[in-house]
Amino acid sequence: MKRILISFLLMGCSLKVPPITITNAQTAAEKQMVGEDRELEKEGWMIGSIQSSTNGQNNQERSAKEDSDPEIRAHRVRLNYLSPEIKKYKTDGILGETPIGLIKLNPLASSLPTYTNYEIPAKKKRVEDVILFLNESRKFIMEKEILTQKKKGKKEEELLKLKQTLIDEYYKNVSIGEYFETTAGKWEKYQ
Repeated sequence: MKRILISFLLMGCSLKVPPITITNAQTAAEKQMVGEDRELEKEGWMIGSIQSSTNGQNNQERSAKEDSDPEIRAHRVRLNYLSPEIKKYKTDGILGETPIGLIKLNPLASSLPTYTNYEIPAKKKRVEDVILFLNESRKFIMEKEILTQKKKGKKEEELLKLKQTLIDEYYKNVSIGEYFETTAGKWEKYQ
């Protein structure tokens, strides 16, 4: 490969690399790969990202740059960092969403074939830590956003509606094959 590149350069040919833009959002090419978009960027070079593809970011996963509050920004960065790991645990059926906007261990997981991978003490501890970190960040963001709106003079009814909207963003973001709690103690697999 080096030989080809050197001979290419010696012949006086130049390689024009397009400008690189780093974004927190998917490019048109990435959207096309996951079936969300049908148009490719004209003469674009595709560089894959390490971020998992989704159908869009919810309120808690949006770019940390969008927040002026440094505490909320820090918790959003944490959520974004944990997102691929959480997705793996949810896909394996180990974790699930609850109606209160938090995640917890799926009590049905012990009957799943993937469960043996999570019986190792270190792996089990990591899952427990991730649950703790994720729930802590979700709670903080929800409480802080509600407090901010309360300071702006929103009425109690509006604050309750906002809280439910924030909770629903997580609860309704369950993918096919993942588990969720329908009511206290009752779990189902999303079909």
